[in-house]
Amino acid sequence: MSAGRVFHELNPDRIRARILRLPRWPRRGLLFGLGALGALAQAPFFFFPVLAIGLTALVWSLDGARRDARPARAGFERAFTFALGYFAAGVFWIAFAFFSRGVAFAPFGPVAALAVAVLLALYWGLAGAVQARIGGRGAIRVVVFAVLVFAAEWLRGHLLAEFPWNLPAYVWAGGGAVSQSAALFGAWGLSLVTLLAFTAPATLAGPRAVPGRLAPVLAALLVFASLTAWGAQRLAGAGTETMPGVRVRLVQVTMSQREKWAEGNEALVRARYLEAMAAPGLDQVSHVIWPEGALPLYLLEDGETLDHIGRRLADGPVLVTGTPRREEGEDGRDRYYNSVAALRFPGGRPQLTHLYDKVRLVPFGEYIPLAPVFRAIGIETLSDMVDGYSRGPGPDVFNFSAGPPAAILVCYEIVYPRFAASGRARPAWIINVSNDAWFGPTAGPAQHLNIARYRAIESGLPVVRAASGGYSGAISPFGLSDQIIGPRAEGAHDITVPAPLPPTVYSRHGNGIWAGFLFVVVLVVAVCKRDAFRLIWKGNRGH
Repeated sequence: MSAGRVFHELNPDRIRARILRLPRWPRRGLLFGLGALGALAQAPFFFFPVLAIGLTALVWSLDGARRDARPARAGFERAFTFALGYFAAGVFWIAFAFFSRGVAFAPFGPVAALAVAVLLALYWGLAGAVQARIGGRGAIRVVVFAVLVFAAEWLRGHLLAEFPWNLPAYVWAGGGAVSQSAALFGAWGLSLVTLLAFTAPATLAGPRAVPGRLAPVLAALLVFASLTAWGAQRLAGAGTETMPGVRVRLVQVTMSQREKWAEGNEALVRARYLEAMAAPGLDQVSHVIWPEGALPLYLLEDGETLDHIGRRLADGPVLVTGTPRREEGEDGRDRYYNSVAALRFPGGRPQLTHLYDKVRLVPFGEYIPLAPVFRAIGIETLSDMVDGYSRGPGPDVFNFSAGPPAAILVCYEIVYPRFAASGRARPAWIINVSNDAWFGPTAGPAQHLNIARYRAIESGLPVVRAASGGYSGAISPFGLSDQIIGPRAEGAHDITVPAPLPPTVYSRHGNGIWAGFLFVVVLVVAVCKRDAFRLIWKGNRGH
């Protein structure tokens, strides 16, 4: 094929016209497929061009929805279909959590994964419906689309689902040059900029083909070239200082969930952790960290297990470990918590110094959303010990007698920007304990690690992870790490902890910077689209 023929076939106007001519089912298949391929932009692949291509095609498809007899419905369907593919592929690891639970739960895995994908896709569907009504023509429609999808992402991270996993920002590998901008405006701000840039190519074709339609693409390239240059300069100043007096031993045991939670295996699991923890060099560490729910028992009630630990940690390092716990509520019923405890053992006797109860609970894993509905079809909580956990009172900081204070985040609490304490209570580091074994051999553990890198960059604080079945280790405030431990690396791993940075712009001002930018963008859109808003207002009043 000649170069001229290739150029003709790849002409944006020609591609857009083909998308607009597609019948309903081929169009749905294309949008679903492009959405699923878009998941390759997230960890561990970071092949972000596929998401830019998919979003561009979605904008062009929504151009056709404007001409439909029922534009809002058509816009909803197209955006929903794309997002369904994107989220079904991006968070399919949810299904593996059911597979790990056993044969009885396995059939519900795909159902739960699809249900979550449908819920998340609804937000994008609403964005598509609004886009089809007010998106308009020309370059402004692309800006409107980016803002609407950003709003959908914000809502799915804060309302109902409260699941800000795989935000658009995370297509940039944490610790890379572009990701450093999270220190300025956080993952939310980078998500907005990313959406604006990835939809810019849609201006290359459309109902108003003007000579300057290449300008948005060039502007997007300029913005990311600037972010890359600034990030590279920031990384060039990344030091290798470590926190004095802090040396951490991470204890990792490789064991399937089925084996760990099998009846009667408590002693076996305990022995494995004790053996790994007692490796040579224990007297050289200040903290020992076990992952979330390390032992399949109520540690704080188990005198035998505490005695075993006390013999090894007598007058030694502090133990920070995840553990389920229970207490009697005011109604006389037991309440259960997914907790983190800090224990010292003076003279070998256990002394509880700090206790944190998890606040952000995992749907299906720790509680059942819409419990009557799901239990009616046989879906129960994946927890092996209780039917559901209660929420803790709020974020907390552990003030250790040895070493600086640390914020505690359990499992996917780390996916929430600015969840850890800040301001006057700002800790010196973040401890994130997790049980990533539920993810299995999927992209889930890699996605979780990448998200943790962003929390380090945003806060300017190092993150120490102890993730059973996932990626453990220390992450610097720049999102970097040469101390990452893989999911299959069993044993004791002694690491140093990078020194914290001064508070970042984002940790001081939060979402104010990107919110101000978004306000300006929305104001410009409102001015440009005032006639459309006026017509909608009149139409609503007419009804």
